[in-house]
Amino acid sequence: MKKIFGIVLLGLAMSVLAVAQQLPDPHFENWTKVYNGDPQPADWNGSNVTQVGLKFTFLYQKPGRTGHCLYVADKSVGALGITAVGPGYVSLGKPWQYLKGLSVKSATAGTEGGIPWKYRPDTMSVWIKRVGPATDQEDFHLLYYSWTGTAKGSQYKNKAGKPTATERINEESDIRLATDGNECGTDQPGKQVAEGWYRARAKYSEWKQIKVPIFYKSDGRPTMCNVIFSAGNYPAFRANDGLYADNAIYVDDVELIYSSKIDKLTINGKEWKGFNPNSEKEQTYKLPEGSEGVVIGGYRGIGTLTNVKGEKARFNGRKLDKEEMTVVPGEVNGKPWVITVKAEDGSSTHVYKLRITN
Repeated sequence: MKKIFGIVLLGLAMSVLAVAQQLPDPHFENWTKVYNGDPQPADWNGSNVTQVGLKFTFLYQKPGRTGHCLYVADKSVGALGITAVGPGYVSLGKPWQYLKGLSVKSATAGTEGGIPWKYRPDTMSVWIKRVGPATDQEDFHLLYYSWTGTAKGSQYKNKAGKPTATERINEESDIRLATDGNECGTDQPGKQVAEGWYRARAKYSEWKQIKVPIFYKSDGRPTMCNVIFSAGNYPAFRANDGLYADNAIYVDDVELIYSSKIDKLTINGKEWKGFNPNSEKEQTYKLPEGSEGVVIGGYRGIGTLTNVKGEKARFNGRKLDKEEMTVVPGEVNGKPWVITVKAEDGSSTHVYKLRITN
């Protein structure tokens, strides 16, 4: 009985660990808030707008792949004959909007904050449907990013293309400087750790799974993260008029995936171009002449993203730490080195065997 009880406890501990490394309510079943009479998820926030005493709902509950799902759409917002299309999106952070009086040209919007976070996933899997009258003219966005520190900004681009003064803490564009940086300037940047960003112009009438790779800018662990699912040209085009009413996105069953593969292997500080990260068969590496000793390093989360200006933003990846990767030394021209890599959530393991010669 004691052995059985121990196994149950171990299984429970592993289950709790896995849950802790996922986003809150990833299947969108907890709808305890209400906005303008419409149910809202407890852990996620829509870009709903309250203006001149009127309320406009952008986020709704709909039947999903399993249970309920999120539904957000771009929507025409206004009063007294003054209207503009606003971006429909949902976030773990807090969507914000700014409009001075009834001047549409002063309008701007964004997202600030997120949730406390210390994990380093490698992929974000999202199930979506994409519908609307102009899906071929406007990108939808699936975005994950994490950071440390506190970002501060005091002005953001408005629809007139000029700065609007409004102070924000941990605003998305003051963190994602390489891919969607604040065009009006950031007062104090956050230190971005990771980013996964997928955008496309497409229509999906049926549920489609999209896997978004997550790239890393630094080795350290984050302290915060945020996720944005957007029906239209946000966050890529802040305060842009290129939004189309009723372009919409359904979102369900979000999962963070933790990998045990190596993206890049270094030997004595230099990348081994011939390394195959998908093979667990023995691989052979020839040391350059004059090499002394063997120091092996593994990296994950390496890639390139195209930012909003069409430029390439390079993410150099993060070095795997001793909890993730262990190396049992071998011998030059003798027994192989054994490299064991574990996924951060313990979900998988890869073992690489490396024979080194000179």
